Formats: sequence, C-alpha cells, structure tokens
Amino acid sequence: MKDKKTSFVHWLILALLGLFLIIGHSLAQDIICKIIGVALILSAVSGIAEWWKEKSKAPEAIVSLLGRVLIVLLGLWIVLNTGRFISLINVVIGIVIIAIGAVNLYSGWKLHQVPHMVLAALAIALGVVVICCHAATSVPVICQGIGLIYTAAVGYLGDRNKA
Repeated sequence: MKDKKTSFVHWLILALLGLFLIIGHSLAQDIICKIIGVALILSAVSGIAEWWKEKSKAPEAIVSLLGRVLIVLLGLWIVLNTGRFISLINVVIGIVIIAIGAVNLYSGWKLHQVPHMVLAALAIALGVVVICCHAATSVPVICQGIGLIYTAAVGYLGDRNKA
C-alpha cells in the first residue's frame, strides 16, 4: 500500500509547479526551466522514497521506479542544460504529462474505473495540446501549468482510489 503522505507530496509538487507556470508565465524562461527541473527532481525523488519504503517487486512498481529515475535524470539535465531545454520545453513537458496520464489510464483500466480513465485520457489529450503549441507566446506555458495541475489531481485521486 502506498504511503498516503508521500503520494500526496509527489502530486502536490507537480500541482505547485503547474500553478507556478500559470502565475509566473512571464518570468524569464531560464528561471522557469530551472524551477521545472528542480520540481521534477523533487517529485520523482518523493516517488522513489515511496518505493523504497515498500520495496515492492511487482512489475508495475519496478516500471514506476524506473520512470521516476528517468524523471530525476531529466530534471538534472534540465537544470544543467537550460538553454537546450528551452527549445524543447513544450515537447518534454507534454511527454511528461502524457506519460503520467498513460500510467493513470492503465491504473483506471485495471481498477475498472471509467471516470478515472476518462480523466486520464483528458490529461493525455492536454499533453498533446502542450506539445503542439508554439513556444512564441505564453499560451503554451499556461497550458503546461494547467496540464501539470490536472495530471497531479488525476494521479492523486487515482492513488486515493487504490488505497
């Protein structure tokens, strides 16, 4: 069983990152990218700590752990290579939103929860919108923020339903 406090912290970090992107979309992209990198690292480390407490050998737990390790590496890359990330920001955040949405979709399917599956599918669609937006305006940054908040909410509700 997942530790509810760790799960909540994991999703809260993603939601706060999304809120920051909506509020601070006019800040310099460099600052936003560094904050995104740190938030991804903190969120993934929270999930890794959760796995460490459980030490589950279930295939889905191992896949989740590997995904979180990749997110930590992605966060480190963002912090260390901010200039390159700026050109890829929509694609990377869109992929993160789609990946989390896919995990939640699978979770909803496994638990036979149609509303959860619909919400996860909407998160995936939002991730696609983020990828397709042009980086010249603040609209993609706001969409990223909305996508991260929505993904965090769906993920948290999914974790609550599992318990």
